[in-house]
Amino acid sequence: MRNKRGIRGFVEKVRLGEAQMPKRSVVAAAVVVVLLLGVVALTAYQFGKSNAPTPETATPQAAPPSTGGQKQLTIWLTGYSWQDNTPPGSSVVGEPVLHKTAGGTGTFADPITVAVPGHQGDMDWQPGTKFYLPTVQRYVMVEDSGAAKPPSGADTHLDMWIGGQDGTKASTDDCEGQLTGNVPAVVSPPDNERVMTGPIFANGQCAIPPQDNTQGTYKGGSKHHHHSDDDNNN
Repeated sequence: MRNKRGIRGFVEKVRLGEAQMPKRSVVAAAVVVVLLLGVVALTAYQFGKSNAPTPETATPQAAPPSTGGQKQLTIWLTGYSWQDNTPPGSSVVGEPVLHKTAGGTGTFADPITVAVPGHQGDMDWQPGTKFYLPTVQRYVMVEDSGAAKPPSGADTHLDMWIGGQDGTKASTDDCEGQLTGNVPAVVSPPDNERVMTGPIFANGQCAIPPQDNTQGTYKGGSKHHHHSDDDNNN
């Protein structure tokens, strides 16, 4: 009876708010509650993560190649020599940049002189402009003016110095005829193109690769290749 009264009395005290729970029991209960809440939260997080839609992986797109300002052109390419320069028997130029007189070996660092249409202050291309000519495998630079206007079908006219001090007019004219035509060119080219180093006409011969119509349309003969009179060449 004593036990029943004791239990009944304790329950009554709890109902009335008079009973006090042991401190150790309260702490243990709180810890259990915290742990249970943590488990519930972690389970909810894992469930949500596993059911979240997987983002699609974008396929990387290749960046467009950089041209560095270079541009492909179709040019009317001709040549002029020691024999048909203005004045004849000279290598003077009207717009010297790298060379005091017409010259060059065709490398990126030492391009060959070319003349372009126009005259000082009104030239189709500024002095110092570089081109690469794949048909002759040379770099060239604008250092002269007075070239004729290009024929139909060409973007511009480049009249290239071939040298020729050690040749005859007939032999240099023949060399000019071999390279003359509507051919490709690259303006502001990279510095790693294939180069056949040396002047165009050397040791009495035309030092260029075999020319064929796969890279251009060629016109035989040597007439009208040299640049016209230029007052700046005096």
